[in-house]
Amino acid sequence: MIRRIFPCITTLSLCLVLTFAYVSSSAAQGLDQNIFDQIKRQTGSTTDATQVRSPLDQLREQDYMDKLNLQLEERRKAGPSIIEQDYNARVNKVDDKADDYLKQFGYSIFDRLPLLGQISTGTVPDSYRLGVGDELIINFKGSREEIVSIRVDREGRLIIPSLPPLIAAGLTFGELKTTLENEVNQSLIGTEVFASVATLRQISVLVAGEVENPTLVRTTSLATPIEVLLNVGGVKKTGSLRNIILQRGDQKITIDLYDVVVGSDAEIVNLRDGDRLIVPTIGTTVAVDGNVIRPGIYELPGGQNSMSAKDALLLAGGAVRRNGNSYTHMRYDEEGRLNFDMLNIDGNLNSGEIVIVNVSENSQVGRVALMGHVTTPGVRSVAIYKTVKDLIGSVKNLTEDPYLLFGVVERTDPLTQTRQLIPFSPQEVLNGGENFTVLDEDKVIIFGRDDVDFLKSESIRDVILSNEYLVEEMLSNGKKNRVYCEPLMKLSRIIADTQSDRFVTATRAVFVRRESTREQQNDLQEILGQDELLEIETQRRQSLALLGASPQSQFQVNEEDDDEDEEVEENNFAFCPSVYQEVDNLLSFTLEHIISIDGAVRLPGVYPIPNETAVDLLLSVSGGTSNDANISRIEVTSYDEAAANGNLTMNWEYVDGSISNLGDVRVNPGGGVRVSSIYTNFESGAVLLSGEFLQPGVYTIRKGEKLSSLIKRAGGLTEQSYPYGAIFTRNRVKEIQRQEMRQTAQRLQSAMVSASVKQNVSPEGAIQLQRMVAQMAEQDFVGRVVIESDPVVLDLDPDKDIVLEAGDSLFMPKRPSFIVTVGDVLNPSALQFVPGKGVASYLEEVGGFARAADEDRVFVVYPNGVAKPISLASWGGDRNLSIPPGSAIVVPTDLSPYDGLTLVREIGDIFRNLAVSAASIAVLVRN
Repeated sequence: MIRRIFPCITTLSLCLVLTFAYVSSSAAQGLDQNIFDQIKRQTGSTTDATQVRSPLDQLREQDYMDKLNLQLEERRKAGPSIIEQDYNARVNKVDDKADDYLKQFGYSIFDRLPLLGQISTGTVPDSYRLGVGDELIINFKGSREEIVSIRVDREGRLIIPSLPPLIAAGLTFGELKTTLENEVNQSLIGTEVFASVATLRQISVLVAGEVENPTLVRTTSLATPIEVLLNVGGVKKTGSLRNIILQRGDQKITIDLYDVVVGSDAEIVNLRDGDRLIVPTIGTTVAVDGNVIRPGIYELPGGQNSMSAKDALLLAGGAVRRNGNSYTHMRYDEEGRLNFDMLNIDGNLNSGEIVIVNVSENSQVGRVALMGHVTTPGVRSVAIYKTVKDLIGSVKNLTEDPYLLFGVVERTDPLTQTRQLIPFSPQEVLNGGENFTVLDEDKVIIFGRDDVDFLKSESIRDVILSNEYLVEEMLSNGKKNRVYCEPLMKLSRIIADTQSDRFVTATRAVFVRRESTREQQNDLQEILGQDELLEIETQRRQSLALLGASPQSQFQVNEEDDDEDEEVEENNFAFCPSVYQEVDNLLSFTLEHIISIDGAVRLPGVYPIPNETAVDLLLSVSGGTSNDANISRIEVTSYDEAAANGNLTMNWEYVDGSISNLGDVRVNPGGGVRVSSIYTNFESGAVLLSGEFLQPGVYTIRKGEKLSSLIKRAGGLTEQSYPYGAIFTRNRVKEIQRQEMRQTAQRLQSAMVSASVKQNVSPEGAIQLQRMVAQMAEQDFVGRVVIESDPVVLDLDPDKDIVLEAGDSLFMPKRPSFIVTVGDVLNPSALQFVPGKGVASYLEEVGGFARAADEDRVFVVYPNGVAKPISLASWGGDRNLSIPPGSAIVVPTDLSPYDGLTLVREIGDIFRNLAVSAASIAVLVRN
């Protein structure tokens, strides 16, 4: 059948358009391409093909695809085949989900859905053989402009206008194009011809045997066996992949899909109309497992009952390692017993036999490693790098800020095959003082300054003193705790297991002495008693439970913040240096080799050293001596290992660094070096004088200097000064007040839990009280001390003259003119001071007591900080008591009506007294 795409009128229209375009081009005016497109649309000149498919066909196709998809899901969920079960049972593999589970090779190619109609149009290879029903598009260019769509007729011919009939059936597409070009060159001068396949002919192929859906498949003439097998759901694991029969008339063609799966140069067979594809049951199989590239169960080629061992290993991709492999041959003997033999690599494998490839020896020879703070860490050859000096190289191979007094070699003991740590001095090695040969499998570790600073961190201090490491490895949300440190956990276990003074130097030198800690614990036990301490801790946890809280470690991570941080580091080196993570027990070993350096040095602390380390090197790594150092008296502490009765004794000696060579003075781990300071009669800090002094400011004081002396140095007081209201604060007193308040809060917390249980207090009330106690524990203090600061009084009574300390502060206020009323009065305010006026009169001026006032507990806070209760009784009371300016009259609240807990009154009084003291100081400062 011939169909003319362009009728005569179309050809004439195009000629007119081309003529017009040629004429217009002489004036440099070309037609827009859109005009040509519009003319083509109007004349029907378009190569776009519109295909209309039957909705019923689409529905049937979709139903079949759904069926294939369901079968695919069921096949993926199905367990191992009987063949896979048999092989895996023999190699003791029971978990079919494991990566090393043996599976039948090649069947995974069918774990996908087919692409129906994927090649219906488009370019086909020149090797494609044409047949009846193929549709081609012939495009003429040149003197003849025409596009012809033509189909191979039942006689196998192409009937093209102006050309003789061409026999196309049986020709390849390439042969047809050559024939067509020859005919056009002879018949049409100045014309080129181009041919393409528009639509492939449809063929029918019968698929039978061990497939999921045996059926007749309608497909294109370019389809291959794999595409057709996909259309029927693939080959079952009971079917063969290597002996598929393609029946084409009387001809039988064997298809081996292993060639396709493996990717070899197998010939791809295109199916033809009427072909039959038969999948027989699977043939002989063998298995290869172990250290090979592609373990699996492999089918032998059709008709073979055995395979050479080399071919079987080749199917598995060969061994992962070229050398050092052992081959085990698993086979059944005539009695049906499973035998394990050494494989004859030149022999054969029979049906059902297994080859297991193992590594003969997984070891390394001639390997040394350099790690830590070096610029080129990694593995080296011991044949080239024979000594530690060769391995380190020079100082240029070290990173910034290395620590050269201590290094470690990790070595395997030849007798026990355990890893041992050996200390050495990188400084001595680099300067030619010492060197030693490295052995196979040695690791040389170079420390950095951060690694040494970690030894004096709070986390190590807590582990050594408490024998516990409380940071959890995993958070409750299942994520890894980024501040968890495995070396610290191991250190805590070592300390708890040994219960010795193995790390006594670390405890004594940098942190706090164990003796001091025990004394503090004993003192606390003497004050409260062991039972009371346990009761307080129990009640504290109960009170926290009422609040829904729990005690946390200082390194506990906020899980919400951790969720926001998507990049969670596996190893946070800020909390746990990498060198201690990479070498087992390196942290505990390093702590055993430390020495303490303190006194007049710039970086006191602990430093790891090997034996016989020079003192001058220690002073150098500790930043050198400070300006107040007395190098003529350097205390060196060491242990006497030859002491009797098996005890170590500590010896002290003093070295005069001004005349002695400190490089000749050697120390060992466990000792200490202390540089004394030059004695000075000045305190290390200063004293602040502010307020009504003639010369206020910061003053350096002599040791033992008294207040009267400093006042004279400041020029004395001004005429407006008010010594009675002087505010003197001391840092040491502030710290004592803070500690006392925390102890009080702890006792109140214990009492609160007991009282809340006995009096059946509501949880809301307990929570409020808990918050009040927590505020008490965090309350800030002034550290005020009641002193005498009047120079006249100090001259008359020198015993009242206080000795100053560094950090003291003295504020001298102006003489105030107010009296402050605070608490439950009708109008709390500041009243003008009137000499001789009594307390009752001041209270009357502010309206008297409020309804909730506790009239029996009124007290006065005097300007110097002293508080005194007063009685407002009509007879024998203090109603007419005259108070000095700057005083505060305090009327507390009567808490009895609201006292659900007896300790509420006590807590309220504490807060009230704190507030009143602050208010009285504020009045003096403002005035």
